Amino acid sequence: EILGALMSMIIVWMVTGVLTYLACMRLLHPDYEIDATVMLITSACAVLTNILLSLILHQTGHGHGHGAQARECVSAPLENPALRNASLRAAFVHTLGDLFQSISVLISALIIFFKPQYKIADPICTFVFSIFVLATTITILRDILTVLMEGR
Repeated sequence: EILGALMSMIIVWMVTGVLTYLACMRLLHPDYEIDATVMLITSACAVLTNILLSLILHQTGHGHGHGAQARECVSAPLENPALRNASLRAAFVHTLGDLFQSISVLISALIIFFKPQYKIADPICTFVFSIFVLATTITILRDILTVLMEGR
């Protein structure tokens, strides 16, 4: 479980790194074209999908049951509570990271759709939201490393 959570965080950081690299390339070589309509539709779909996934993961992780189902399903507690929730928390943080990146693309698409001459908004939004995504993953990564290093 904890290794799956670690892989999720590594993937978030790798994707953010690739997006940051591509944003740098767009700043260095500003002779690119952007189809704002396609960008707008795709990013809006991604935002809606990530909101749905975030809500599903958030509901799954509240840690207790309701009604008859809660009385029927009794399971033994795991030895380490940090292990029990790390994978779910990592998946939730991963989805939030995707959501923030999708919002970044949506904001960029809206700017470019209405003002095509401001296509520089795409790499700028990528930088801002990449920093935000990396900052939000630090705590989950610290928790994962604490468990892997058998910390207290």
